[in-house]
Formats: sequence, C-alpha cells, structure tokens
Amino acid sequence: MTRSTTAYKSLLVSALIAPLPAFAMASDTTNVLLLAITLGGFSLFNLLLNGLFFFTGKYHSRNFAKMHSLIAVIPAIIALFIALIYFDTAGAISMNIGVIIVSIGLSLLPLQLTLSATKAPGKHTALIIALTAILLLIAAYYVAPIAIFAIACAHVALVSQADIKVKFLSITTLVTAYGYIGYWAYQILQYS
Repeated sequence: MTRSTTAYKSLLVSALIAPLPAFAMASDTTNVLLLAITLGGFSLFNLLLNGLFFFTGKYHSRNFAKMHSLIAVIPAIIALFIALIYFDTAGAISMNIGVIIVSIGLSLLPLQLTLSATKAPGKHTALIIALTAILLLIAAYYVAPIAIFAIACAHVALVSQADIKVKFLSITTLVTAYGYIGYWAYQILQYS
C-alpha cells in the first residue's frame, strides 16, 4: 500500500464518519433549523426591500414605512405561534424566540429609516421598483417563494406612478407572479 492510497482511505473514512453527529439530532432540532432558515430567508429579502425603498425615496412617507413594517412583522408573529404550539422542549422554543426577536427587529427597521430618509421619490422610482419586481420574478423561477417579494414590489410600483409603461410592467408582473404562486401552491397541495 502506498502512502497516497493510505491518505485517500483515511480521508474517505473521515468523510463518512464526520457527519454522524449531525444525524443524531433530535427531530425538534431539525424543525428549529427549518423555521430559522425560513424566517432568516424572509428577513434577508425584507432587508433587500428595505434598501430598495430607502434609496428610491419611498420611506420619505412615514405611512409607507408603517405599512411595510406591519406587513413584514406578520411572518415573525406566525413563526412565534408555530414555535409556541409545535415545539415541546425549552431549548427549541428559546432558540426560535431568539430568531423571531431578530426578525421582528429587522421588520421594524423601516420605522427607523424614515428618520433619516431625506430623499423624496424621484420620477424614476416606480420604474426602478417595477424592474426590481421583474428581477425578483426571474429569481422566483429558481426559488418559488421569492415571487411573494416580486408581488410586493409590483404592487408598490403600480400605486406609485401614473406612467402607462410602469403600470403595464407592474400588472404583467403581478399576473405572472400570482399565477406562479398559485401553480406552486397547487403543486404543494397535490403532492402533500
């Protein structure tokens, strides 16, 4: 046996043995991670929307920021009820509560951003948001839930401008995104 064969075999054995502690996790831990990843993904995309709306001047309106915060906090509240109802151990609940608190804090960020939002919406604000909705819809082809964020952007662009081109882009994006979400929901119900 050569030295490279011995090194190869030991590397292969360690690669097979190394993930064994991960398989020993309790089912509660898997659920905690699933909830944390889902809520974390939502918070990440919500942060992207925060940046988009801040730099396009939408947070110049305090009412818009309040509405965005109210809508963004809904998934965290749903996750809180899921954590309190479905998790039995104190560790699982406390871990989820931590993730939920961070998500709620990030959801309330638009209220803080209105304090420093000096830029008013420009004439291209609605177009930028509509184009972002289209980009999010393209990304939703790979990860379907991203279509929810495309729908949010398209609605904001639709009510932001009277330009017929922006309205056409927004309505087209809305029809496509709602259809895609409906198809995705149908597929989930079909196979569950």
